[in-house]
Amino acid sequence: MEEKAALRKLYIDKRKALTRDDVDSLSTSIVEQFLTMPLSLVRYLHIFYPIAARHEFNTLLLAEKLRLHHPSVKLVLPKSNLQHNTLTHILWTDSTPLSVNSWGITEPIAGQEIAPRDIDMVIVPLLAFDKRGNRLGYGKGFYDRFLAECRPDVEKVGVSFFEPEAIIASGPHDISLNHCVTPATIWHF
Repeated sequence: MEEKAALRKLYIDKRKALTRDDVDSLSTSIVEQFLTMPLSLVRYLHIFYPIAARHEFNTLLLAEKLRLHHPSVKLVLPKSNLQHNTLTHILWTDSTPLSVNSWGITEPIAGQEIAPRDIDMVIVPLLAFDKRGNRLGYGKGFYDRFLAECRPDVEKVGVSFFEPEAIIASGPHDISLNHCVTPATIWHF
């Protein structure tokens, strides 16, 4: 656990060192890479709303491009239950009401719930990933619990501003990625 805590701090610090222009430029490159992936079989794509203060990948750029170029892909946002560290999944439309929760995460207030088994692809937030598809998240296990509820064939796609670590230790409940999109390439596992 000490190793994961040190790695978490390292990548949080690396992100903090990025300027707003860096985040925008890297996010744009990731979106360009992402849009080369086959999306014709994706009906529901689970995406997270970026936390600008954490210098996260700007998923709003991706959402805009998907709505423009892949209108058949329906976007789904998570809604957090902070007491149980679980997520529900709400269809994200132009009329979905959003608010900021106590952790600073923008999420739906209400809307049409989508079952995890109906989701075809998940954009998985992460701080770091390795060359085997293991990822390091923020440490609360929200996404590992959620991904365990999805179909086995759900596409799990990480997004990272940085290249992979050689190895990140994984536990029995950690769910690995199928792909990770960086500004320069897409890693496949």
